[in-house]
Amino acid sequence: MTLRRAGRAGLVLLALTAFVQFLLPWFAGDDGEVVIGLDLTYVEAELPEPANPLTQYFLEVAPLPAYVALLLAGTVAARRRWARIVAVVVVVLAAALAVVAAVGLLSAVEDYWEPYEAVRFQIYAVVTGGLAVLLLAGAGVLAAGLRRAYDGLVAGLLVAFAAFQMVGVGLLAGEGVGASMTAVPWLAGAAYLAAAVCAVLAAVGSASGDRTDDAAPAPPPPLVRA
Repeated sequence: MTLRRAGRAGLVLLALTAFVQFLLPWFAGDDGEVVIGLDLTYVEAELPEPANPLTQYFLEVAPLPAYVALLLAGTVAARRRWARIVAVVVVVLAAALAVVAAVGLLSAVEDYWEPYEAVRFQIYAVVTGGLAVLLLAGAGVLAAGLRRAYDGLVAGLLVAFAAFQMVGVGLLAGEGVGASMTAVPWLAGAAYLAAAVCAVLAAVGSASGDRTDDAAPAPPPPLVRA
């Protein structure tokens, strides 16, 4: 139980840490102007045309994994029935957030005249919608009581978020805007990865607790007086 609680606490703290990085300056110009992680679309105008598709997608949806990770952080290793019910609702909420992001990407198609840009944003919307489907599947797995499978799914998502963050930031660092980049975006990727480790620890601790409960001897029957 100690490992489970420590893992859950670390997971929540690190997910919050990752989210906070998007409130801090990612780019700082010589004139004192800064761009925080929630306003990355302003950076897109500074990229050469045509922009790298992955870089463009990263700038469009970079904060989304932070929101999802923050929502999912408290759903891992939930043992009590009421906690699992709440967790399922939260996972569905995270899926709805991904759907909103996908719809926003589809609506952005009208802002671009080049056919390749429209196709790009349609693909971006499909990929983001795929995240929503995966989250809904996770909610179904958790509702079915398959807690270990769900915990593994969340850990895998956090690793994927870390990879997406690191690759996206690495691509940005190679562009002209990389000269004004701060260390903040790298910290978000590290926080995702550390959160994945905590999710695994919480899942292992929860599984150990289940085995302990199963191995516990049954209480003796009550004595019946004649």
